[in-house]
Amino acid sequence: MNQSLSPRMSDTFAKRAELAYQEGNLEEAAAAYEEAAKAYAAQGDSILAAEMWNNCGVVLIKLERGKEALSMITPTLQTFQEHGDCERLGIAYGNLAAALEICGNAQEAEEAYLKAAELLRECDKAELRLYALKALSHLQLKQGKQLQALATFRSALEETPRPSLQHRALKKLLEIPWKLLSK
Repeated sequence: MNQSLSPRMSDTFAKRAELAYQEGNLEEAAAAYEEAAKAYAAQGDSILAAEMWNNCGVVLIKLERGKEALSMITPTLQTFQEHGDCERLGIAYGNLAAALEICGNAQEAEEAYLKAAELLRECDKAELRLYALKALSHLQLKQGKQLQALATFRSALEETPRPSLQHRALKKLLEIPWKLLSK
């Protein structure tokens, strides 16, 4: 990649990737995110480069290419950690968990979802945390851990600061098994 790339060029790659993703052109999106990551890295913007690698990983997850996604996402953790970017680090751990899940590493995925939820709580990103805990709950269900999944999902709903009507209804519904279990 040419060191003299303008910031506009990097942004153009990123916008092209986002558009391709929104249109469902996942292969094109992955390639464009990779180009954007390389362009930002060539400019010395390690945070935006890591974000683009992470986005590329998300696309690869959607394409069910877990090992490739892991290779894109894993290095971003250190970058976000070094820069103290709690939100992006939490998101990256959530993406890492999804890639690990696709690869069949359920225990590691569970740990990564928990790490994501913890980080997102620390930086007060309740909606993103809810998403990570929902994904963890879904994984626990797939593993046959119904009660643990129920507890995880209930915890997620309990901590949602502005629950939607649907979340409030689910919260009420989830109170029933807890009442039955406590008798």
